[in-house]
Amino acid sequence: MKRKYIYFIAVCFVLVALFVWRIASGDPSADTRRQSIPVVKTENALRQTVLYNLLYTADVAAVQQAGIYPKVSGTLDHVYVDMGSPVRRGQMLALIDTTELFQTRQQAAATAQNARLTYRRTKDLYDQTLVAAQDIENAEAAMKVAVAALDIATTRLDYARITAPFSGTITKKFLDPGAVVSALTSTLFTLMDPDRMKIIINILEQDIPRVTMGLEASVSVDAFPGKKFTGTVSKFSQAVDLSTRTMAVEVDIPNPGHLLAPGMFATVSLNVGQKNDALTLPTQALLKDDQGLYVYIARQDTARRARVTAGSEQNSRTEILSGLEGTEDVITTGQQFVRNNGQVAVQK
Repeated sequence: MKRKYIYFIAVCFVLVALFVWRIASGDPSADTRRQSIPVVKTENALRQTVLYNLLYTADVAAVQQAGIYPKVSGTLDHVYVDMGSPVRRGQMLALIDTTELFQTRQQAAATAQNARLTYRRTKDLYDQTLVAAQDIENAEAAMKVAVAALDIATTRLDYARITAPFSGTITKKFLDPGAVVSALTSTLFTLMDPDRMKIIINILEQDIPRVTMGLEASVSVDAFPGKKFTGTVSKFSQAVDLSTRTMAVEVDIPNPGHLLAPGMFATVSLNVGQKNDALTLPTQALLKDDQGLYVYIARQDTARRARVTAGSEQNSRTEILSGLEGTEDVITTGQQFVRNNGQVAVQK
C-alpha cells in the first residue's frame, strides 16, 4: 500500500515537471505561428489618364410643371381629360357651371348699355348748353364703371373654362364632375411638360469655380440600369447656402422618348477636367490609420510603410498625388497581414 502511494507521488511529480518545462520552453506551434511570413503580391503604379468627376444624387423633376386651379368657385360641370392625357396649350380641360356667371354678365351688359345711352343723351344736352359740365362728367364716369364691370363679368365667365397653360401631360386628376370647387384652393389637375427634365444638384463651395454654364452632365437613373442620359448645366442660384456651404445648380435634360419621369432617383456626373500620365494604384492597396493613407512597399522581402496622398478614384483605381515615384513594388494583395519592417514572401 505504501509502495503504491510512493508510485503515485512520483507520477504526479513527473507530470508537474513536464508541465512546468512546457510553460518555460513555450509552445513550438505558437512560435511557428508567430514566425510565419505573409505571402503577398505586388505591382507597380500605372500611369493613366484620370478624369476628374463630381458625383451627385438628386431627384428628377419636370422643367415645366404646374398645378391647375379654378379662378372662380362653382360646381364642376365637365372634365374632359384624365390622368395620362396629352394636352395642347389652350385646350379645355374642364368646365365649371356657367349659369350664375352668365346671368351676372348679362346684367353687367345691360347696365353698361344703359350707361352708354345715358352718356350720349347727356352729351347732346351738354352740347346744347342745357346741362352743366358736372353732369357730363358724372355720366362719363358711370359709363366707364359699367363697362369695367362688364369686362370683369366677361372675364369671370371665361374663367369657368379651365384650359391648359402649356402643352404637356396630365399627371394627376383630383376631382370629378359634380364636385364643388373653390377659387384658387381646389386643385383640379397637375400638368407637366415631359419633353424636358431637370435635376437640382448642390455643389460644394470649393467646386463652384470648376462648374461652368453649359457643362455637359452624364445622368443615370435606377429605372434604366446602364443607360446614360446627357444633360447640360443651365442655371446657377448665384447664392451659397450658409447651412450647407453649397450652391444649387440646375441640370437640364432633353427627354424626347419620355423615358425619364419626375420623382426618379438619379446620379449626376460632371466631368470637370482630366490629368494625363497620372500615377494610379488599385484602391484596395491603400490602407488608413489615424495619420492618413499609406501603402506597403516590398523591398528585399521586407515591407516598408509609405505615406501617400490620394486623388480621385475611378474604375476601382485611385490616383496617387504624392508619396510614390512609380517604380516601387507596392503590395496590393495580403497587405492587411503585413507589418512595417516585417518580412514578406512575394508571390511571383
